[in-house]
Amino acid sequence: MGSDAVVSGSEGLKSSYKKYTKRKIFFILICAAIAIASVGFSVSVGGRNVEFFDVYKTIFDHFTGTQLNPGTREWLDDYIIWNIRLPRAVFAAIAGAALAIGGAVMQSVMKNPLADPYTTGISSGACFGVAVAMVLGLTAFGQMGNYGIVVNAFIFAMVPMALIILLAPKSNSSPATLILAGVALSYLFNALNTLLLVTTDAETLSEVYRWQIGSLENITWQSVPIMAVISFVGIVVISLLSRKLNLMALGDEHAKSLGLDVNTLRIVCLVVMSLMVASVIAFAGIIGFVGLVAPHIVRMVIDADNLFVIPASAAFGAAFLMVADIVARLLSDIGAVPVGVVISFIGAPIFLYLIIRQRRSIW
Repeated sequence: MGSDAVVSGSEGLKSSYKKYTKRKIFFILICAAIAIASVGFSVSVGGRNVEFFDVYKTIFDHFTGTQLNPGTREWLDDYIIWNIRLPRAVFAAIAGAALAIGGAVMQSVMKNPLADPYTTGISSGACFGVAVAMVLGLTAFGQMGNYGIVVNAFIFAMVPMALIILLAPKSNSSPATLILAGVALSYLFNALNTLLLVTTDAETLSEVYRWQIGSLENITWQSVPIMAVISFVGIVVISLLSRKLNLMALGDEHAKSLGLDVNTLRIVCLVVMSLMVASVIAFAGIIGFVGLVAPHIVRMVIDADNLFVIPASAAFGAAFLMVADIVARLLSDIGAVPVGVVISFIGAPIFLYLIIRQRRSIW
């Protein structure tokens, strides 16, 4: 009887675990499906509307090399979709995934539900780099046109991370110390940024400000490859480290007792996350709330297992930013609305709700 009870209990646990796992996988698949559908809807709306299913047919025909007669409706749809709308949609999906994973990683390694990808001062460093390029005309590698701004933003975004890495051995990589160091560096770069902006003209000030609030208006295919490669590599690396992030959640002492080098893992995760986020904001500016809200919602639905939180955050973040970009494009008839503004309008109420209804157990 005793052995039968043990077997029955074991089977019950296996059944419960399978249901638990299926629920998480189902959530990931739903978010991925919404993101894919959002790409099609985003590409279909604009000054010239294209039927939803025609979007996928046009993309398929383009990939297969179907020849179209110039000037026809199909040729014009192909040009608009492939050269104008699709790059923006693809960039939004990948950027949303990268920012959401960056937020999930920051919240895990810092053990702080309020952490986001910009906690280490990445955004402030990038803003200063853009201001240096636009106001002073100085770029890292000389005259590079618009790419000079992108390179400046990326390099200066990594400066705070480099300083934190140098500080980490002296502070024993304490999460609280790293967060405070990030805050201090943010204030420093914000002060330098303000010092430049108060001395410039109104037009340049407007351009810098527009970059700071985040926009996908100027995204082209040239903006996608670098960001996509860095993001995909980062997502793979973070996914491979997800089990170790679960060990870290037990606390530094418990994780060390299980053989985990906590300090090294924390630095590696911060470096990978910083590269991913810097590659996004270098092209699109600072898009807030995705990295803060998306991991929260994911954890509320599927709990805190990073093995599932990482891919779920990627899928949810992609869908979240895609939907916000669609709203921004639909509002473009009343004036150009940057996606960063739409994200803030959507993200702020959601975040307030999460604060009120948060379940501490997920942390």
